[in-house]
Amino acid sequence: MGRVAHHKITLPGRRQALILAPFALFYAVSVILGDLEGARYRGLARNAGRFALWFLGSYAVLLALCILLSNRSAITRRLPFGTAGGGRAGREENPRVWLIFTALCLLAYLPYYLMYYPGWLNNDALWQIEQILGLAERSNHHPYFHTLLMQVFFGIGCRLSGTYEGGAAFYTFVQVAVMAAVFAFFLYRLYLRGARALWLVLALLFYAVCPINALLTICMGKDEFFTAALLLFAWFTATLDPDAEENAAQDRTGRRKKRFGWLAWSAAGLLVCLLRSNGVFIYAGTAFCLLAKKLRRTAGGGRFPRRTFLCTAAVLACYLLWHGPILGALRVQPPDIIESLTMPTQHLLCAYLKGGELTEEETALLGRVIPLDKAAECYHPRLFDPIKNLIRESGNQQEIAEHKGEYFRLWLRVGLRNPLQYLVAQVRQTAGFWAYSVPDYEYVYGEYYMIENPLGIETERKLFTYDAELAMHEYLMGFLDLYNRVWSLGLNTWLMVFCLAYALYRGKDAMIFVPFVMLLVTLFLATPVYNEFRYAYGLFAAFPMLFHLTFGGEQEESGSTGPDRYRIREMTVTEDEKMG
Repeated sequence: MGRVAHHKITLPGRRQALILAPFALFYAVSVILGDLEGARYRGLARNAGRFALWFLGSYAVLLALCILLSNRSAITRRLPFGTAGGGRAGREENPRVWLIFTALCLLAYLPYYLMYYPGWLNNDALWQIEQILGLAERSNHHPYFHTLLMQVFFGIGCRLSGTYEGGAAFYTFVQVAVMAAVFAFFLYRLYLRGARALWLVLALLFYAVCPINALLTICMGKDEFFTAALLLFAWFTATLDPDAEENAAQDRTGRRKKRFGWLAWSAAGLLVCLLRSNGVFIYAGTAFCLLAKKLRRTAGGGRFPRRTFLCTAAVLACYLLWHGPILGALRVQPPDIIESLTMPTQHLLCAYLKGGELTEEETALLGRVIPLDKAAECYHPRLFDPIKNLIRESGNQQEIAEHKGEYFRLWLRVGLRNPLQYLVAQVRQTAGFWAYSVPDYEYVYGEYYMIENPLGIETERKLFTYDAELAMHEYLMGFLDLYNRVWSLGLNTWLMVFCLAYALYRGKDAMIFVPFVMLLVTLFLATPVYNEFRYAYGLFAAFPMLFHLTFGGEQEESGSTGPDRYRIREMTVTEDEKMG
């Protein structure tokens, strides 16, 4: 069984054709459910017809794109003045290139930092600062690990300047510098892998010039550091193998780099767990998939993935130690119970308020937690905060804590009797993350301006005039309007799903996608807002590396590029597959 020559056009085999079916099903389901309001009036036959057409159309488009992309080298050769589409050889390591990329990103972000000095302060960050200053009780509602990071840099800034504004400015600058360095890291990795100059320029423009990345770096909050940790964790998961055999001929420096690699994977994974409440589920899901993949190799005669297993156990042990004894010793209060019960609460309320069947006993049980006389006024199908605040102010969360099993059975019984209402609640609460078109305007960064606060922190322009600020504001709002017309979080998911489909079609290692799939799964299960950009920002920021690793040149795919190889096996095609 030999490899397919790059100059021959190949057709998909049976396995490749079948791989695309689940992805076509995803697009069809997301279109139909995303238009749930309109689907109610079309009837069963029309909806079934639309579903079938979308499934067949999506499958045809996926198949055509996969054939074209997988044969692009051969097709290019046949065009007038065409050249081969293979990748370039990898480049030698040169840390100065990384420093150049870092400097370019930093220079691109500085105008925003100076225009909105000391940064953008939202309600979440204000609460964390109040905890730092002892004005509010310590809470793990927003990960306390991030609050401690903020305390370090905010405190340094306060001591250097003598003002809270200086503290906020120093923290924000550190965040800007860290994100510039992290984005530059991925640009440098693409450079080492032999990415073409055009792709490097496009990736640099994406990270440095796109206002979304620049503005979120000046927002005081956990989202940027979490995004950095998630991107690094995904990259290390895809490119490092802690269980790779040591090469006897390898020098001491090479062995040290290998050990540093699995330590870096562990550190990035731990940061993912500590910087976001859903981070531990992203990490655990990714680690489970990685171990399952390696254990399957073990069943075929491979070595047991000892280092991966030990690294995973160590990260989870550190996470449990932090969330148990350490936070307890620091007297940090855990998040309240209702914070993590978005979907069950929305399911039950939708059934109760929208024509579902509940017995008197079930209604009474629900009423012990939620003031049902106010539920209709506060219920919002796409936003959980009004109901959450109602329960905090007038409800009884402790009732759930004391009778967990009883309320789980309530949710299950009502769901079995009212599956349609549960489906409607689920779709409306999460559609923004997977549906291409959503009804409401998406605020990417517009709500993160400096809020009024009791600390006296105010925006103070540096170097720029008032007219320049007006021009910047007009530019940012114009970009936001453009983004809402042509882009969405759902489109991010659609593009990632296509990349995953193509990677599996080509027989590539798909581990790079697992952390982002897990991110979306956690949002599907527990998001409090149906269309919040910062919750899925990690996926948006990952596109340059996802696109390159998915659609990289054939030479890169065969693993012949530089020192940071992404182990992807090239698809081989047997004669039966060609005929099939």
